[in-house]
Amino acid sequence: MKKKYVLLPIMIGLSLPNWANSKPAFLSSAIDFEWKDLKQETIKGSVKNPNGSPVVGASITNLSTGKSTQTNADGAFEIAGTMGQNLKITMVGYHAQTLKIESNVLKVMLQESDQSLDEVVVVGYGRQKKVNLTGAVTQIDSKFLEDRPVANATQALQGAVPNVNVTFTNGRPGGGGNVNIRGFASINSANAQPLILIDGVPGNINTINPRDIESISVLKDAAAAAVYGARGAFGVMLITTKKGKAGKMNINYSNNFGWAGLTVNTDFMTNGYDAAKLNDEAFVRATGNRYTGYTDEDYAELLKRKNDPSLPSVVIQNRNGKDQYVYYGNTDWWNEIYRKTQASMEHSLNFSGGTDKIDYYISGRLYEKGGLMKINQDKYNAYNVRSRINAQVTPWLKVSANTQLNYQNYTYPGWNSSPDNNNNFISTTVHALPSYVPLNPDGTATYRTELNNYNIGDGIFADLLHGKSKGGQDQFEFINMFEAVVKVNEDLNITGNYTYTHNPVHSWNRRTQAPWSVFPGVVDLLGNDTFTENIVNNPKHSLNIFANYNKQLGDHQIGVTVGFNQETTGYKRIGGTGNNLLSEDLNDFNLATGQMQLLGGANTWALRGYFARVNYNYKGKYLLEVNGRYDGTSKFPVKQRNGFFPSFSGGWRLSEETFMEGAKSFINEAKLRVSYGALGNAQEADAYGYLELLRSGQSNYITQGAKSQYLSIPLPISADLTWERTSTLNFGTDLEFMKNRLNVSFDYYIRNTLDMLIPGKTLSAVFGAASPKTNAGDLRNNGWEVSLAWKDRVDLNGKPFGYNIGLGLSDSKAKITRFDNEKMLLSNYYVGQELGEIWGYKTDGFFKSEDEIANWKVNQDYVDKQRLAATGDWSKLHPGDLKFVDIGGKLDENGKSIGPDGKVDAGDNTLQNPGDQVIIGNSRARYTFGVNLGANWQGFDVSAFFQGIGKQNWWPGANADKFWGPYSRPYYSFVPKDFEQDVWTPDNTDAYFPMLRGYIALNDRGSLNVKSDRYLQDLAYIRLKNLTLGYTVPQHLLKRLKLSNLRIYASGENLWTATKLRSKYIDPEQAAQEANGRSYPVSKTISFGLDLTF
Repeated sequence: MKKKYVLLPIMIGLSLPNWANSKPAFLSSAIDFEWKDLKQETIKGSVKNPNGSPVVGASITNLSTGKSTQTNADGAFEIAGTMGQNLKITMVGYHAQTLKIESNVLKVMLQESDQSLDEVVVVGYGRQKKVNLTGAVTQIDSKFLEDRPVANATQALQGAVPNVNVTFTNGRPGGGGNVNIRGFASINSANAQPLILIDGVPGNINTINPRDIESISVLKDAAAAAVYGARGAFGVMLITTKKGKAGKMNINYSNNFGWAGLTVNTDFMTNGYDAAKLNDEAFVRATGNRYTGYTDEDYAELLKRKNDPSLPSVVIQNRNGKDQYVYYGNTDWWNEIYRKTQASMEHSLNFSGGTDKIDYYISGRLYEKGGLMKINQDKYNAYNVRSRINAQVTPWLKVSANTQLNYQNYTYPGWNSSPDNNNNFISTTVHALPSYVPLNPDGTATYRTELNNYNIGDGIFADLLHGKSKGGQDQFEFINMFEAVVKVNEDLNITGNYTYTHNPVHSWNRRTQAPWSVFPGVVDLLGNDTFTENIVNNPKHSLNIFANYNKQLGDHQIGVTVGFNQETTGYKRIGGTGNNLLSEDLNDFNLATGQMQLLGGANTWALRGYFARVNYNYKGKYLLEVNGRYDGTSKFPVKQRNGFFPSFSGGWRLSEETFMEGAKSFINEAKLRVSYGALGNAQEADAYGYLELLRSGQSNYITQGAKSQYLSIPLPISADLTWERTSTLNFGTDLEFMKNRLNVSFDYYIRNTLDMLIPGKTLSAVFGAASPKTNAGDLRNNGWEVSLAWKDRVDLNGKPFGYNIGLGLSDSKAKITRFDNEKMLLSNYYVGQELGEIWGYKTDGFFKSEDEIANWKVNQDYVDKQRLAATGDWSKLHPGDLKFVDIGGKLDENGKSIGPDGKVDAGDNTLQNPGDQVIIGNSRARYTFGVNLGANWQGFDVSAFFQGIGKQNWWPGANADKFWGPYSRPYYSFVPKDFEQDVWTPDNTDAYFPMLRGYIALNDRGSLNVKSDRYLQDLAYIRLKNLTLGYTVPQHLLKRLKLSNLRIYASGENLWTATKLRSKYIDPEQAAQEANGRSYPVSKTISFGLDLTF
C-alpha cells in the first residue's frame, strides 16, 4: 500500500526553532504593554538547599516574559530580565519560590518539602491527595515510557505496576498487549481487561501516543473503582494526557532509531543428511515407512553433500519413468524465510504553551517498524495527532477541547486471515526439511518432491516468492471530547463532557494461485484465488455530568461527588468474499468472476449509571469514603438490567497520632487501609443475549443460480439472565521512612466473582442445542502485592549523585466455589478446583532393558496408545521407552481410588477416581515482579528495568515443534541444532527424551501427549526489559543553539533473559500465551535517539 506520511507537515516544524522565542497572541486579546518591550539584562544567580548544596535542574521562569531556564551542575543560572520583574523557581522536592528581581545577581535558597503530603493522584471523576487515599490505587508517571523503542504503551507497562499483568499473544510489529489487574477474573474471561479511560472516557491504551501520557492511575479494589460500577469490575486504568502550561511556547522534538533481533535461538539443523535420517527414523518406528521417500542411494548422495556442500543440491533424475528434480540440499530454511534484523524509527513533535487564560498542547508522532518476513516484508506504521486546548472563558467557566486521531496500518505477505493469524509461523514449520531447497535451477519455486505425498512448508515459500498473496489492516480512531467546568463557588465545581469515538477497522486479504515445479519445464499452480474484505465500525457516545464539592470545616474536611454517566456503543460490519479475480495485482470485488458472498452484522447496546462518593477526613488522621453506583444496561431483560453497587473504605494515619511523634524522624508516614465493595460485570453478556434470535445462513443447495438462504430456530436462553457480581475485601498499608527516602506499600485482597455467566446443566443430545448461559458459577480470587522504593541523593566528588531502587512483587490464585459439575469431572470446572491445575501422570525414567520390560507387571497401554498403532515389533515396549507409575485405580466400596490396580489410566476421570492422575503443576503465573534501578550524575543517567515471574508451569502443546521435534511430527522444518544429544540411544541412556518414535507427542494418548511430571516445564524467568544510558547536555552549551534541553541516549529492550524453560528456542512469554510456541517471535531491540526542546 502507498505510504501515508500524514504528519509530514508537522515534521516541518523541526526547521523552525525560532518559534520558541515567540509568545502566543490571540486575536481576541487587546494589545497590551509587554515587559519584553523593555531592554532585557542578563540576570545571574544560584540556587542552593538549606545545607548549602547546589540544586541541579531547578526551573527558573520569568513570569513577565515567559522565558525559562534551568540551573546547571553548580546550581547556577542565567536568564534575561529587568528590574521589578518576578522570577519563579521550582524543583521537585522543594517548595516553589517567587522573588522580585532587585539586582543582577541573585541568591536563592529553596526549602525542602514533604512530597508525599502534596502528591496528588487521579481517581474516578476527580483527584485526591495520596495521603488521603483509602482505596488500593497506584499511580505512575510518564518516565516509564521515556526513551523506550516501543510501538504502544502496553509494551512499556509490562511489570511496571504490581499485579497489573500485561501479556502479548505474539511479537508482531505493533502488536497490542492485553491488560489484567489482579489475576483470574472470571471463568469466561480469565484475563478480563480493566476499564481503560483516557482523560475520563473509554479508550484504547494500544493506540494512544505513548509520549502524550502524563500519568496512569490504576484503581485495583472495588472501593477505588466503585464510581464506575459495572464497567470497573476488574479494575480501572485512568490515563491522563499532557496539557499546556502558562509561559512561552515550548517545541519538543524526539526521535528513536532501533534495530531488533530475536530473544530466542534460531540455530536449527541445516544438514540435509542428519535431518532426513532423524525424521525418517522416527517415521519408520511409527508407520513402518520412510517419510522422505529417499532410497539408500539418495542417502549416499546426501552424505556426499554433508562432507562436500559445494556439490549441486538439485539434480535431474528419472523417477517412475519421468524426469524430475531430486533434492540433496543443506538449506537453512529459517534464514530463507525470515530476516535477521528489523528496523524501526519514531519521530515525535509537540508544541505547548499558553497564558493564564488559555493553554494548548499539540502533538504528532510517526512510528514505523519492519517485520520479520524476508520476502515481501511485513510492515507496521502508526500515526498520532492530538490537540488539547483549555480556555478560562470567564472567572467561573472553563472549557476545553481534546481531539485525537490515531491511525495504524499493518501489511503482511501470505494468506493469513488476519494480522494476528500466525500462518507464516505455523505452515512453515512442517515439511521443509534441510535436504529440500526453496528454488529449482530454472528459478521456479519448489512445492512437492514427488518422493512422498507432502508439500514443502505447506506451500508458504512458493506463495511468498510469487508475491501476490498479501493482506493488511487499517485501524482508524477519531476521538473528540468537549468539556465545560463551571465554578459555582470556591467549594463547588460542576463538570460536563461529551465524547464521540469513531474507529472503523478495515481489513483485507488476497490469496492467489502460486506457480511451482518439480518436473523440468512443467509449471503447476497451488492454492486458490480468493479476496476477502471487511469494514467494522464501533461508534461510541459518552456523556458525563458530575459535581465536586469540597469543604474544610475546622478539623473536618468533606468531599462529595455526584454524577451521571451514559454510554452507547454500536457495531456494524460490512464485507464480503469473492473468488477468481481477473487480476492478480488489483483487489476489488468488481473483478471477481467466481462465487460472491456478502458478510454483515450489527448491534447496539447502552449503559446508564448514577454515582456518588462521599469523603470524610478528620484532622488528617481518620479517613472515610463511601461510594455507590446505580447501573443499568440494555444487555439484560428489563427486570434484571439494573443494579446498585456500593463500597466502603477507611484509613487511619497512625503517623499523625501523638503517640507516634517520637518516631517521626524515622517513620514519616504510616497509614492502614481497609475497603469492601461490590461491582457488576456484563462483559460476557451478548448485546441481545436475553432475546430469542433467529439464525440465518446459506446452504449448499443451489436455487435459481444461488445458494439457498435458511432460517433456524432460536437457541435457548435463560429467562433470569443478569449481572455477574464482584465483591472485593482489601487490606492495605502505606509506609514512608527516613525522610521519605524509603516507601513501602502492601495490599492483601479477597475477590469473589458471583453469578458467573456460564453454560447451564448439560442437556441431552436429542435436545439439539447447547446449554444456554446462566448465572450459575462462583469464583474466589485472593492475592497480595507489595512495592518498595528507595530514592536518595549523595555527594560524589562534590557533585550530587542521585540513585533509586524499586521492587514490585505480587501473587494471586483463584478457586471455584460454585459450579454445576455433579460428577466432578476433571474435564470441566469443579468446586474446589484451583484455576490452572494441570493433572498428569508420574513417571520413573526409561526402561533400561528387555528383562525389565518382561518383568514389568503394569499395563501402561492407555497412556501409550500411539505405540500400539506402530507396525511390527515397534508396537511393543523397548528399552528407552518412558515408564509410567501406577499409583491409583483400585477403588473402595464408595468408588474412591485407594491404591494401585496394575494399570496406568485415567480411571473415571473424576475427582473421586482420577485413576493414576495427580496434580503435577499449575498454568497460572505466580509471583510476578519488576525491579527498577536508576542513577544520575553530572548529566549522565542510567536506568535498568527487570521483569519476570517466579513460577508458571507449561505443558508443551502437541505441535510444539521446537520442543518435541520429531517426537511430535517427524517432518518438522525447524529442529534445534543440538536436538540429537537429547535423544535416548543405547549409547546415550541419560538423555532427556525417550527412544525416538514419531507422533507420540502429537496423537491422542501418546506417551508424550499425555501430561507427565517429567516433561512439565517451568516458565519462570527474569528479563532485562529495558536498559537506558543517557546524557543531558549542560545548559551553558545549549545557549548558542537556542535550546533549553538536549538529551541523547541509547536504549535496549528485552536484552537478556534467564529462564527455567528447557529450551533456548522458545520464549517463555511466547509459550505462556500459545501452547505450541508457534507465534510471531518476541524481539529484542537496541535503539538510539535524542530529545530536544526549543
